[in-house]
Amino acid sequence: MDERSEHPGLRHELKFACDEEAYGELRMTLRLDRAGIRTLHPPRRVHSLYLDTTFQRALEDNLAGLSARDKVRLRWYGEERENVRGTLEHKRRENTLGWKETLALAQPIQVAGAQRRRFMQELERRCDERWRRHVLHGLEPMQWISYRREYFTSADRRVRLTVDRELRCADQQPLFRLSDQLRTPAPRLLVLEVKCEPGDLELASDLVGRIRIPLGRCSKYVLACDPGHGPLPSFLAV
Repeated sequence: MDERSEHPGLRHELKFACDEEAYGELRMTLRLDRAGIRTLHPPRRVHSLYLDTTFQRALEDNLAGLSARDKVRLRWYGEERENVRGTLEHKRRENTLGWKETLALAQPIQVAGAQRRRFMQELERRCDERWRRHVLHGLEPMQWISYRREYFTSADRRVRLTVDRELRCADQQPLFRLSDQLRTPAPRLLVLEVKCEPGDLELASDLVGRIRIPLGRCSKYVLACDPGHGPLPSFLAV
């Protein structure tokens, strides 16, 4: 049985990157599109603490261009950085198809200021045996990434879009205590993600074709770890 068939959250994810200065033009393009793009949720700040092996297996898989790869992160929303109510996500991807397993932590967990090893111990303590042995084993904090996200949808709600900007990256590898204060230099990047159910890929692709922004690989985690291999910002075509 195809493993993907067991995941009801299976969807296509198409990602774009351009210079953040193109934000106004992108918003105007979306506002005028015949799909009737409208706001789905209020904007909010997203935090992702990415976990990887010491030798960064997830990063290497991405750079190698493997079609099937995965990554693990703790995600939460808002301005809180210490005792956060987060959700563990094990995100899987095969080409443009993606799905994920999630585990909402029953108790808040200290992030900012937490000792690296103590943080992982506390994280594992909040998980069941399967997550501890098959997902978190051998992982450690690598990158703390945050950004402002806006949420949109087509009028028929078959295509969803998110626009991310104000990207902040903080490398956790050299730190004894986790912190997002020592930020990694990164380009002023805008990331557009277009998402749809498997049967609506043609509809999403048609919408993408009208946006006129170069389609390409765009991983915030890769950008934070290795800016030289991250997405190259480009302006919207005019």
